Amino acid sequence: MAPALELPANRIGRQNRCTVAETVSFTGTGIHTAGATTLRIHPAAPGTGLILQSTSPSLGIIPISPLSVTETAQAVTLSNGSWKVHTVEHVLCAMAVAGITDAILELDGTEIPILDGAAGELYRGIMAAGVQESDVAVEPIRLSAPVWVVKDDKYLVAIPADDFRVTYTIDFPHPELKGKTYHGLLNSEIMEQEILEARTFGFLKDVEELRKRGLGMGASLENAVVLTDTGYLNDDLRYPDECLRHKVLDLIGDLYLLGRPLMAHIIAFRAGHALDVALGRNIIANLSGDELAGRRN
Repeated sequence: MAPALELPANRIGRQNRCTVAETVSFTGTGIHTAGATTLRIHPAAPGTGLILQSTSPSLGIIPISPLSVTETAQAVTLSNGSWKVHTVEHVLCAMAVAGITDAILELDGTEIPILDGAAGELYRGIMAAGVQESDVAVEPIRLSAPVWVVKDDKYLVAIPADDFRVTYTIDFPHPELKGKTYHGLLNSEIMEQEILEARTFGFLKDVEELRKRGLGMGASLENAVVLTDTGYLNDDLRYPDECLRHKVLDLIGDLYLLGRPLMAHIIAFRAGHALDVALGRNIIANLSGDELAGRRN
């Protein structure tokens, strides 16, 4: 029996670079495009990073990075100019928790399948395929100073820390989502227990407008929590604060565009994909500045 891979207690991910032991595939519908699509996650050598690859060779590849993001309306979209891939955040969250740092994500369409609207099914599939650990250490991102982004009354701050924790507040004009906060240390074990099964959500009153914009075309009660004016259209929830926990899930997936674990205390107020991606870009700029300063010294 192979030895269990070490899961750090203070961060999401693993100590060494990892890939999937064998190819794993997921087939389903895109929540926004409503198109049938299949995602295959293939093993890759240490140092490859995370790469999106089309089944049509002419469309090329997309490096998974905050710098590849072109749209953040209702989901994160990556593009190389010839090909767009929508809704990458849930699979990136699953890969972060599994500790996958190197893989080829091959897609035959333009959107990652939504499955049940959470990241648990993706995570379980990856874990069933197996995690292959290398002997190359993965160095987490450590900040030398706070990094933040502010937009109107929304903000997202990353404070240097020796672990990874989140304080996330939502404040929607809805009795179930007004002034709710999730706070705590997050590692892979806690993510598996408390976050991964939280489904995406939306408001029934917004459905018509979203579909006019070509969004939410594949959404249903099978893959989303739907809120009415006073409650939920769904029969039951997976967590009492499932919508809040899904915002944390999205945040983890969006930050894993960086491709490495992050050591920080993330403080979010009414944030979303746009702020998540902007924070990732600011972290890249911060790291580049640290590197230049190190060279000067």
